Amino acid sequence: MKNACILLYLLFLSTISYSQKIVSGTYDSGLILAYDSTNNLLTGYYENGTGWDEALNCSKFSCIFYFEGIPEGNTFKINSYYPGEKSEEAISGTLEIVNSKTVQIALSEEHGGCWNVQHFKNEPVRFSLEQENPWIQIRYIKVDKAYFYSEKSPKKKLKSYLVKKYVVCIETMDNTWAYCVYYGKKITKGWINIADLDTLDSK
Repeated sequence: MKNACILLYLLFLSTISYSQKIVSGTYDSGLILAYDSTNNLLTGYYENGTGWDEALNCSKFSCIFYFEGIPEGNTFKINSYYPGEKSEEAISGTLEIVNSKTVQIALSEEHGGCWNVQHFKNEPVRFSLEQENPWIQIRYIKVDKAYFYSEKSPKKKLKSYLVKKYVVCIETMDNTWAYCVYYGKKITKGWINIADLDTLDSK
């Protein structure tokens, strides 16, 4: 009887663990995540730095990588790389759901610059959710200039644009257009042509 109770308890814990869903939004220490339930696809971006260069007005050391992945149970197998340099430096890893507000990332190798900021190879790094957001994907710009549009029409082009490798958060999309949010010195929103965004391997 005792063994049966223990087995039921373990099955209960397993059900709780695997029922956890990843939450799209902003996490601490420079991580943003988006989960697209329609395509069962995870995308994310990490950027953090240490030290400060007064002359350049930026961090002396930076750890930056973009990633995408697909789920295997409570873990996502991810490929990570610097935006725009997928073929040159893709590094595999995992993103695991710890609980509804916590994830952890481990990589097989360190990205350039991360040695001075945050190590991801030696042991998993945990991140806590700070702000939930309605993002379905995170993508980066692959063209020299990607303009925002007020509506899904080539005739509705705005003056605002983003340059190659800038990262956007997508709230909704169809086969041609994506409604994107860019978090820079100011928040910019609008439609961007999907042809201007990176192509996901996992789709």
